[in-house]
Amino acid sequence: KTGAPLDPATMMGAQVSVAQQERILNYLSIGEKEGAKVLTGGAKNDCISGGYYIKPTILSGTNSMKVFQEEIFGPVTGVVTFRDEEEAIAIANDTIYGLGAGVWTRDAHQMYTVPRAIQAGRVWV
Repeated sequence: KTGAPLDPATMMGAQVSVAQQERILNYLSIGEKEGAKVLTGGAKNDCISGGYYIKPTILSGTNSMKVFQEEIFGPVTGVVTFRDEEEAIAIANDTIYGLGAGVWTRDAHQMYTVPRAIQAGRVWV
């Protein structure tokens, strides 16, 4: 639930300023121009007054897009598909930041080898 930050039922509050809201909306515009598909959200959340709200957003695209290479600092996440383990590792390592990464798998071998191949400060499994 989006709402006032002091309401215990709120799961996501507003952005800190109109400037931050505009930065996020600019990233969303850049993403669409680069070919990212908006799976949900992608706009201001006008259902709540008195704040700088953005709808939770999921983008689908490629790792070469700016919205997948830079941290947006807003309610936006990206989905990139891959064909195999090798491509997944290449995508994970295709960043200048590499602060953190996550691996979801049911395969015990991948659970051991893939995190070791990812060049990140911390890898969660």
